[in-house]
Order: sequence, then structure tokens, then C-alpha cells
Amino acid sequence: MMFRVVTLLCVALLFGGCASDKKLKPELRAAKPQDFSGHWEVDYARSETVQSQFNTLVRKLQQDMARRAKASGERGAGIMINGGSGSAQSIYGLAQMAELITEPSLLTIEQTESEIRIERENSFALVCDLTRPQPVINETPFGTESCGWDGHQLLFSILLPEGLFVQHRMTKSAAYDLIVVATTVDSAEVSQPFTISKVFGRYDPSAVGFHCKDTLSKGRVCTTERPAEK
Repeated sequence: MMFRVVTLLCVALLFGGCASDKKLKPELRAAKPQDFSGHWEVDYARSETVQSQFNTLVRKLQQDMARRAKASGERGAGIMINGGSGSAQSIYGLAQMAELITEPSLLTIEQTESEIRIERENSFALVCDLTRPQPVINETPFGTESCGWDGHQLLFSILLPEGLFVQHRMTKSAAYDLIVVATTVDSAEVSQPFTISKVFGRYDPSAVGFHCKDTLSKGRVCTTERPAEK
């Protein structure tokens, strides 16, 4: 787990700039807590992939550049390969960061009126003290964290060194017993934030089944046994 935290910080150092701390202190809607407790695993059929979101973001930036070029009478609208906030390299860097952050496919959530704790497979836990005024702000060795209820949604945010911002917005499905986790990675060095949504359904931790992960380099990779929980 420590290796993953160090890797996260090393990737963060690739992004300079300073994200506004206003993102850590948003105006939250009146809290309407939902019950997130239980064991959850990624439903890959319902979830977005890092690769598809990367392709979508690159196409959007290409279209934006084409419109600007047409309006100014310039020729050429291809996205920059190297350098610049709209370059393929910088966007790929965000996508790699999102891939690392959203890799956990298993969640174990313990929730009381005073605290919610989300244990993530092979990653550090997300913990929110619900007895404190929200958003709850904490200074940690890894950055500044905030959490709290935004209406029926639960927010966890962290501002990492050098201005890299990560937010998890968790929503409990009203129609199905599912949790949607929308993870956004943002930096002042990139013109567009990168967001990917993963859908989690309940599972039996004693059962054995497929264990998968989506990667930018190899696509979806699956094994036939789920690794033991921490």
C-alpha cells in the first residue's frame, strides 16, 4: 500500500501549478445521508473505462481546437503531441493517474452516524468524521483532504503536492442496490479534468469469482480468483 501512495505522489509531481483550495471547501447541500455500508465490487459492464474516457477527452479537445482554428482562420487543428495544457501527453498523464487511483475493485464500507470508513483493495482507506462541521478538512503528510455529505452524495477530496486535485463523488442508486463512484483528477497544467465513473454492486466476500482491472496499456485483464481481503 505504501508503494502505491509513493507512486501516487511521484505522478503528482509531474503536474505543476496550484489548484484552488476552494475545491476543498465547496458549498454543500443539506446532508441527506445514505447507507453505503457493506461489501462492494466493480460492475465492469456498467462502468466506464479509462481508455474510453481518454479517447472521449482527446476527441473533445480536438473538436474544440478545430472550432477555434476555424474561427481564427488558422490551418491545422490536431491536438499537440508534446507540451501544453491540451497536449496528448498531459492528458495521458491524467489518465494514468486516474487509472492508478481507480484501480481498487473491492470496497468494504463501515458506516455509523459519527463516521464512515471505506477500505479499498490495495489502497489507503477513505475516512470521514461526520461529527465535525462539513466539509471536514484534514492536513495529512500526503496533502490536504476534505469530506462530507453533499445532499445524498458523499464527497472525498484531496489536494496533493504541486496542485494535483482528486475527488471521489459517491452516489447510491435509488432504483438499484449500486454505488456509483465518479473520480475526477484535475491539475492547473491540463486544460480539462479527467473523470471516470465506476459502478459497484454488492458481493459475498467469501465467494470466489473473476477479478478484473482496466488498464490503458492492456485493456481489461481478468483472473479467476479474487485476492484475499485485507
